[in-house]
Parts: sequence; structure tokens; C-alpha cells
Amino acid sequence: MQIRSALSHLGLFVLCAMVAACGTDPQSVTVGGRAGPNTPGDVYWNRFVDHVTETTAGTLDLKLFIRGEIGPEETLFAHLRRGRRVQLAGISTTTVSQILPELDVLRLPFLFDSMAEAGYVLDEHLKQPLTDRLLEHDLVMIDFQSAGFFNIYAKMPILTPEDIVGRRIRINASPAAVKFMKAVNADIVAISFSEIVTALQTGLIDGGEQSTQLFMTGGMAKFAPHYSLTRHGFLTALILANRPWFESLPPAQQRIFREAVPSDRWYRDYFTNLNLELLRQASQEGLVVHDLSPEQRTAWRERTADTAAQLIDDLGPAAQRFYDVIQKGKAAFAARQAGAGP
Repeated sequence: MQIRSALSHLGLFVLCAMVAACGTDPQSVTVGGRAGPNTPGDVYWNRFVDHVTETTAGTLDLKLFIRGEIGPEETLFAHLRRGRRVQLAGISTTTVSQILPELDVLRLPFLFDSMAEAGYVLDEHLKQPLTDRLLEHDLVMIDFQSAGFFNIYAKMPILTPEDIVGRRIRINASPAAVKFMKAVNADIVAISFSEIVTALQTGLIDGGEQSTQLFMTGGMAKFAPHYSLTRHGFLTALILANRPWFESLPPAQQRIFREAVPSDRWYRDYFTNLNLELLRQASQEGLVVHDLSPEQRTAWRERTADTAAQLIDDLGPAAQRFYDVIQKGKAAFAARQAGAGP
């Protein structure tokens, strides 16, 4: 900790000396993301801003756009890749899969059994190979920004695959999500996130899939009072920087940005605990939370077991290699858990 503190102070000294010597205004840096007010993502980005501001003592003019000011995520990603309007951003793996299709493997149903397993695989097995792949596209990966598991919300209880047959379900747009819902014979409805509440009110949809934090903050619980903890898909984003911009920075500045981003490990613990409290409170106000039995979860797994092979066949060899790395990480996690003892 003393060494890191010394390095940070040295970096700050270098930055301040550079600004004073050059007589220039603070360097402007635009950061983009997607987070609603008072959500875990909001806390995440404000921690980032506070760290950079404190560490650089005003030598950087940080502009934070996390409310959709730059447009849809696809537009944000395009600006980031060009490095003209956005230098650093949090982008979902669904959007990044536009350039790395194999990333959609992360959305395969029941890929991870727990948050601990997912975190271990991401941190210890996926981060470095993914970093290398993104460098080929002039993007620097800083870290993951996980958002937890997808669950199913609906106007009625949905506990088994039979319960969802023929139901009009809104999904997050990804090939893996489509294959999952087709495997259980749901009626897929494609609408934007902003249209969900209206669609529930009008009967256009019976329910959908969503992470707990977005479900709780998106206003859906009032019109879809059943929330089934299927944990059928994992949701994560990537914190990315434009490579030409990032590599043009002095090493001290690069280090400041890397250290300012809250670790995915911290974020996973933070939103997991917060989600539990949100669900507890909502349960007292009428939300019915269904924690599936082992038999019910097994039924979902068995019904959707073929989706992995189908998706990998569609996406090709890169997806197979990515999937193999994940399976190797899962095996390593299982071995660690077994070695931990009672």
C-alpha cells in the first residue's frame, strides 16, 4: 500500500509539473456509460470520477456522460472506437460482440452456477485473452463491469419451462437469449428497454428477462409482480479505452485511470448485497420472489442444454476457443472449492 501511495503521489507530481510547464488548460477526457440515478452503476462511475479528481488535483477535466446523452450504446461504442468524442466507456458484451462475436458465449444459459464462479473465471481466465483480442481492434480493456444474473419477471408465476410456453416475453437482444427463449417455446417480443413498462400495461408482453438491479429500478415490478430467480444468464460489460488515446498518455496517467476504475470484484460484492436488500424490501410491498427449487432449475437446464452447441456452431471456431477457456476456468474453480475443505 505504501509503494502504491508513493507511485500515485509521484504520478500526481509529474502531471502537475507537466501542466505548469506547458501552461495549458486541464486535459479534457470524456467518459461514457449507461447508469440510472441512484443505481449501482451510478455509484460505480461516481467513485471513478472522485478517484481521478482527487488523484490528479484538477489536471484532468473529466466529463461523465452516463445518462444516454451520447445516444444508444451502439453510438457510444462507435465514438469510443474512433476516439473522437469518447475516450473511455463501459460497453455491454452484447454491443462489443459486434466486433468479437464470440463474446455472446457469455450469455449462454446456465453458463455459470454462482457469482463466485463467474467472478473467478472472468478475473483469472478470461481477462487476459480478451484483453489481447481487444487490442487487435485498438481497444484497451481496463476491467469487467458485471451486473449479475438475468431472471424472469412476469404477470404470473413462471417456475418451470412449461409455464413460459406461448407467453409473450421481452428479451435482451443477443443470439444466445433468442436461442434460450426459443428452446422453451416462449413468444419473443423485441422492444426497447424504455418501452417495457408501457408494454406490460397494455398487455403487449407478459414479462421478460432482466438483471435484478435493472428490474428493480426500471419500474417493472408494479406491473409484473412475479420475479423468478432462474439465474439463467450472466450479464457483464467491459470498461474500455480507445487504444491510440490511452497509449498516448504518460505512464503515470495510464496508471491513474487503471486504478480509478473500481474493481469488478468490489462491484460484484456491492450490487449483490444491494440486490438482496432491494428484493427483501420489494417482497414486503407485494413483489413475489420465486427462488426455484433444484428440480425446477434442472428442468430449465435440461430444456436449454442444446443452445451452447447451436450457438458455437453459428459463431465458429473463435467461439469454441472462448467456450473452452470458460470451461477450463470452471474446472479450476471447482478444484479450488474442493480443495478448500469443509
